[in-house]
Amino acid sequence: MIKTDLQPVIGLEVHAELLTDTKAFCSCSTNFGSSPNVNTCPVCLGMPGALPSLNSQVVELAVRAGLALGCEIHERSVFDRKNYFYPDLPKGYQITQYREPICTGGGVRISGGWGEKTVELERIHIEEDAGKLIHRGEKTLIDFNRAGVPLIEIVSRPQISSPEEAMEYLEDLRRTLTYYGISDCKMNEGSMRCDVNISLRRRGADRAGERCEIKNINSISFAGKALEYEIERQRMILESGEIVRRETRRFNEDTGKTEHMRYKETEDDYRYFREPNIPVLKISRDYIDSIRASMPEPPYEEICRLVREYGMTERSAGMIMFSPGIYPYFLRVAKMTSFRIHAANFIIGEIIPKDKKPESVISAEHLAEICDMYGNGEIVSSAAKTLMSIVQETGNPPREEAVKNGLFRIRDREMLMKYAEEAVAENPKSVSDYRAGKANAIKQLLGSVMRATKGAADPDLAEKLLRELIE
Repeated sequence: MIKTDLQPVIGLEVHAELLTDTKAFCSCSTNFGSSPNVNTCPVCLGMPGALPSLNSQVVELAVRAGLALGCEIHERSVFDRKNYFYPDLPKGYQITQYREPICTGGGVRISGGWGEKTVELERIHIEEDAGKLIHRGEKTLIDFNRAGVPLIEIVSRPQISSPEEAMEYLEDLRRTLTYYGISDCKMNEGSMRCDVNISLRRRGADRAGERCEIKNINSISFAGKALEYEIERQRMILESGEIVRRETRRFNEDTGKTEHMRYKETEDDYRYFREPNIPVLKISRDYIDSIRASMPEPPYEEICRLVREYGMTERSAGMIMFSPGIYPYFLRVAKMTSFRIHAANFIIGEIIPKDKKPESVISAEHLAEICDMYGNGEIVSSAAKTLMSIVQETGNPPREEAVKNGLFRIRDREMLMKYAEEAVAENPKSVSDYRAGKANAIKQLLGSVMRATKGAADPDLAEKLLRELIE
């Protein structure tokens, strides 16, 4: 990282696919995962004579994004052509908004070890996505299913000062867009991607040096790693007395390094001009107000309530609040159990990572029953997780499966002593290590007991019995 007075100046351009059923300018499906090139038509393939028609749902979601982020929504905006040639761009140009975007201003509030700050936004504009290149050995294939899928591009001002701030900005932005139903922001599917602009400047200087852009980063952690590497790369260049060249780079996930793609284009290279086939977009103040009225209340007060009433951390409350479908599911579980913090922990640890509708993983009733069993001490943590997996597969009541699979906490001293004796007999090295003063060796023996009992042994009693046997 930085060892001199060089200060990072970072700006982010985030592309988020909008949650629409059809593409931005035609009626082709936006369904992810379809066979290659089936969701295409003359419009999104740029065939001569095919004319675009703006999807009204795109406008609604763009306005919703602007309202959620505190932007000024303009009653007049226009579409432009961004001209460049690349194999995944069938028309040879991209329909976007350049001179008069639909939203300007606004900001994203972030907090962390640096304190709190608001990263101001330059603009939000509507545009269409390009296709996807698929590289197989020496061949490159093109899937045009994504061509024409509607995006909003959210452009921040260069007010981010570290990789940590950039990651928090992306996380907060993702939470906001998913909470308000604007985008699903599944970065693994490409529905949220970001371009990172980074330069360094001397502390106290008015101007930053030349910036480099790192394109199409599809992970928040990768954004942080790319910035860490690029800051160090530029620092070394500047401290050696050379200059940083303005260029476009990519992040190599395998090496953790950024790599040169091409020297940076300027705006003139794109030869922007008005899109002649789409009229000026005019929206009324009443239309904007109607969208505002349909949006849920800002989530921050509810996050504070979750922290206050259920004892969650602010981070856990945010995960419950912003993960799609999770908050109403948690409230249903919370009505059926008094062990609500356990419910939150199971949801965060076992349900959110599956990235599915929570009821399709385990019903609220069954999760509440498992929380009661765990909270009352009938089962231990590992057995609760095992029970969740079994109930997901069978759909049977948790108590019934706990009986069938022997998952209730074993507190019987005589029964546990047998498992402890087996663990001691089967792990002589761990026994000798413990007797030699390596206290952590007892954990290996305890693990053996827990595995033998499928996680049902009372861990405190089991550890006590192991110590008695060895000592």
